[in-house]
Amino acid sequence: MNTLLNAEEALQIIRRHYSLGSIKYCMFIRRGFNDTYLVDTGSKKYIFRLYLNGKYYVASHDAYRFELDLVNHLHTRDVPVATAIPTQNGEHLGVMQTAHGQRAFALFNYADGIALSRDSVTNDQGYQLGVALANLHLAANSFESQFERYKLDLKYLIDEPIRLISEGEKSTDPKDNIKHGRRIIDKLQPIEPYIDRIKSIGTEGDKFGIIHADLHLGNVHFRGNELTIFDFDHCAYGWRAYDLAIASGLPKKQKASMIEGYESKRPLSQEERDSLMDLGNLRNLWDIGDILATENLRKLLLDV
Repeated sequence: MNTLLNAEEALQIIRRHYSLGSIKYCMFIRRGFNDTYLVDTGSKKYIFRLYLNGKYYVASHDAYRFELDLVNHLHTRDVPVATAIPTQNGEHLGVMQTAHGQRAFALFNYADGIALSRDSVTNDQGYQLGVALANLHLAANSFESQFERYKLDLKYLIDEPIRLISEGEKSTDPKDNIKHGRRIIDKLQPIEPYIDRIKSIGTEGDKFGIIHADLHLGNVHFRGNELTIFDFDHCAYGWRAYDLAIASGLPKKQKASMIEGYESKRPLSQEERDSLMDLGNLRNLWDIGDILATENLRKLLLDV
């Protein structure tokens, strides 16, 4: 099970498994698909993540090892990402036994800077985000892992969200997320042309490969035009153009700048370029499915 630990309990785990020296404080930040804590030594900040069990896209702890190995691989290729800190045993993923089963955990360097809103991103920042994303995809092409990771294919983009929304509608009092999900489904009708256009992208070359898969502005911190990408918890094998779907939510000029920056490093095929709006719309459907899956997971927690 996924008992929520208070900050002092998390701090004890950190002191037991990592060599950070004196720690000024440890503060619980939020519970999402993971429990997240901010750690401050006075000279440096870290993010401590306690993974939740039972996530729909994670088959085993090896999926987390894939994620952590990936971010460190990207760092060695000069992609601006928040890297994982090894434990005292030299492992990037720690696993502890609790009274309710095993919990996996990891420690990350804090991503300096701030998250920007869609209306505060400048053209230059949009361009640099596009460059960083293209470099991420290119660097991921050389990543090899002994661990498995899921595919963000049409099953997860369309089938699963629709299934979760349809199940939620069976309730006598559907929640607002269910109602919003139904509006998205209705807006996407007919769904078959979306499926056909996404399939037309193909998988040849590097059109389908490792992606961040949740690259919204909340997972990027900016310091001027410099940036750091973090939270690869949803990373997957998927269509590279899907990561660019974030551009669909930016103002027109910043969207164009981001795509221009991306194509300065990795040119898009015409099919990829034509799919961006479709993928942006399907991202909205996926997002609702992700929220509903989170809510279902929370029903299994001891301390809902």
